[in-house]
Amino acid sequence: MDYGLKLTATTEGVKFNSSESDVRRVIGQLLQSYWGQEIKQNQQTGKMTRTFKVPQSLKRYVNKQTLNQMQKVLNKFVKILKVDVNEYQYESLLIHTTIAIQRIKNGEFITQTTTQNFDTMAISPSTNKLVKMLIVAFKCEIPDEEVAYLNMHVAAIEDGYIDLDRSGLVERTIVDWLRSVLTDYDNQLLRNLTLHLRPALVRIKNGISITNPYCNQVKTYFPVAFDQALALAMAIEKQYHLQLTEDEIAYLALHFESFIERRKVLKPDVELAIVCSTGYGTAELLKQRVMDKLPDVQIVGTLSVNELMTSTVTADIIISTIPLKMSGTRVIQVSPFLNDQELNLLEKLSQDIRQEKYTRNAFVKLLSPNGIITNSKATEKKMAIIQLTDRLEKYGYVDNQMQNSALAREQVASTIIDKFAIPHGDIDHVLQPTIGIMTSKKGIKWDHENVHVVFFVALNRTVETQMDDIYSYFYNLIQDGQRMTALIKAQNAQEIIDTLAQQ
Repeated sequence: MDYGLKLTATTEGVKFNSSESDVRRVIGQLLQSYWGQEIKQNQQTGKMTRTFKVPQSLKRYVNKQTLNQMQKVLNKFVKILKVDVNEYQYESLLIHTTIAIQRIKNGEFITQTTTQNFDTMAISPSTNKLVKMLIVAFKCEIPDEEVAYLNMHVAAIEDGYIDLDRSGLVERTIVDWLRSVLTDYDNQLLRNLTLHLRPALVRIKNGISITNPYCNQVKTYFPVAFDQALALAMAIEKQYHLQLTEDEIAYLALHFESFIERRKVLKPDVELAIVCSTGYGTAELLKQRVMDKLPDVQIVGTLSVNELMTSTVTADIIISTIPLKMSGTRVIQVSPFLNDQELNLLEKLSQDIRQEKYTRNAFVKLLSPNGIITNSKATEKKMAIIQLTDRLEKYGYVDNQMQNSALAREQVASTIIDKFAIPHGDIDHVLQPTIGIMTSKKGIKWDHENVHVVFFVALNRTVETQMDDIYSYFYNLIQDGQRMTALIKAQNAQEIIDTLAQQ
């Protein structure tokens, strides 16, 4: 591939005979092209194979067997294409084909609510090949509307790499607009959203609706990403006068979740010490194995038995090759080579400690008696939102525009998750981050559900680094039926805070 740079051979090697800006441009292109890919050589045949990473946003809730099968199909498919497939293109195609197959299996097909054709674009021969491969792999028929839908994504790949600065007028317009409305993004998110929105806007304009069978799971598992997608959907409605359904918003949320995962930097927030009786070499082997398998655990020291006897060890976990009992510290006895079963136990324990140390504290410190209403008399969601935002405004947590913002957001997508609601408005209206709470023994009519607990999420960028911890606690809380029942029965605000703060 020609990148437009000149090379000069020297006695020290090869150097670029180009400007610094050109070199940086090419390095950026290389990283964009090969990020997330893995190339392996078969030791017997010498043949090179290329695979792509699967975004965690799919792994977490999509059937593993379906996902693995889809990767096999797409890995074969990209080999027959006459163009290179980049990470962002593969990821987008994987997301849409996987969900399309699940939609078909569920009998939930794309429907066209207008008399216009689905699309005037001719079906690509590559699309027909992909469809045949999917039929064989998943043993299901694919309706014409679904074929046309998949064709949009194949055609986008065959059109070539989306250059954020030099592509066609449609792409440049979307990219420039996304840059103006998104507060945080990277180039891959811009490409993914552009690749998604190009056909989606046409589809929505023509009254074509699609079902996302994982919509509820996306809302539950990725609330931060769904909220970002929801904000984008509201901007789309304002800019293009097109209203997105929750199913469409859930598709966008997957791209935001992938962006969130790319940004994550694992913080070593669980401390671990190693005690080994068989020598320094074994201790270093244990240390290396832990570092390789559990990068989010910080190793604070490796000690011999003699050093342990004369030292004070401060750590959340101690792994030891000998029987060891210590008060106030969790100890796991392991083999010198730390087998898979011991690694799984260590990983589970570190997750539990992280949950105790961070997620609960991050959530509970946002609570205040001033933001809690117990056994409200509100009977429907508008009344509940008005009561909660009035209370939060009174005590200086939100401004006087939060109420309208929260009510407007409810018109775009429901904030029900399971049997409770988490209404919220634009972060610009949050003066001091908090979580308001309302309980109702009788229940509050909220769209198609009757909810008994409402959490009003009023967070802003001052707690951005703790968002994952806060929502992680949320997710665990909603699965704890006993504590949710205790919240409903609580007589006052302090009882609610005590219930939420307990281990």
